[in-house]
Amino acid sequence: MASSRKAGSVLVVASLVATATVAAQGTARPQFGVAGSLTVSTGDYHRDPSGDGFNRGWQGMAFVAFRPPRWPVGLRVDGTYGENSANDQLKTALTASLGPPSDEKTKLLGANADLTYELRSASRVKPYVLGGIGIYHVTIAVASGGSTADNSDTRFAWNLGGGVKYGFGGFAQFLEARYVAVRAVPGFPETTFLALTLGIRF
Repeated sequence: MASSRKAGSVLVVASLVATATVAAQGTARPQFGVAGSLTVSTGDYHRDPSGDGFNRGWQGMAFVAFRPPRWPVGLRVDGTYGENSANDQLKTALTASLGPPSDEKTKLLGANADLTYELRSASRVKPYVLGGIGIYHVTIAVASGGSTADNSDTRFAWNLGGGVKYGFGGFAQFLEARYVAVRAVPGFPETTFLALTLGIRF
């Protein structure tokens, strides 16, 4: 827990320093955005050797981005919240273990600081890549017999992905795919997923 908090503090400080540096350029106008994602679980988070795992889920995101004119590299800081529910095999295993019909859900509240690199394009369609680090509060909620027990922890994360954006007026739509890996909560597999995101910047 201490290492996760330390990583979170480093992330926050680094984000503030980078944001202040970009803002100091005087010509960088911040862009805000909102988006929704389909999250596709991967690895043992999707299905471990015994078949237990989590289904596809959803995620909401809000962010602020900076990129000085004529600079290919920018900064994006986002906040996210999402959920994934247990697959049928995990529900069956929980029910067999606990007795009453049981279910399990993963809840992810996170923040990421990413560097973005926009590829050159003469058209309005602009491809880009991004990657960075984050901090997530992971909650594993098990519901059984009308009661719910939570196991939660704050964990370090990293992400890598890319997308395309299309500008019109003062807005831009974007479509993005980003792989996210969140360090495992003790006793549970590492939380890894592919976020397929559609959003708008303004």
